[in-house]
Amino acid sequence: MILAAQEGGNALASFIPLILIAVAFYFFLIRPQKKRQQEQQKMQSSLHPGTRVVTSAGIYGTVLDTDEGDILLEIAEGVEIRVLAQAVLRVVEDVDYVVDEEVSTGAEDGVELTKGTDGKSEIQAGDKG
Repeated sequence: MILAAQEGGNALASFIPLILIAVAFYFFLIRPQKKRQQEQQKMQSSLHPGTRVVTSAGIYGTVLDTDEGDILLEIAEGVEIRVLAQAVLRVVEDVDYVVDEEVSTGAEDGVELTKGTDGKSEIQAGDKG
């Protein structure tokens, strides 16, 4: 009888680490993931026309219309696409776009980007002419 009681205690003690691992998985993996999903669903259900968003594909757009899980986005003037609401990754503030004319390579000014001996990039100014 004493031998049977000792074996039962050992079996219970061997299950305690498994139970602790299951609890740790719940608190470190499952619970935070559920919280993120709830926040994402709340954000997606609160979308309204005029909201600036980014899709999971990296497309910036403005919500024009919402319709049963679909969203109509304007990604450029006169260009509209329809995406699933689940494709919206986040709501963004106004984005400053870079106009092509503002971007300069520096080649006209005689500025050259080279790699130095230490592997770092260096900017060198040179005279043209």
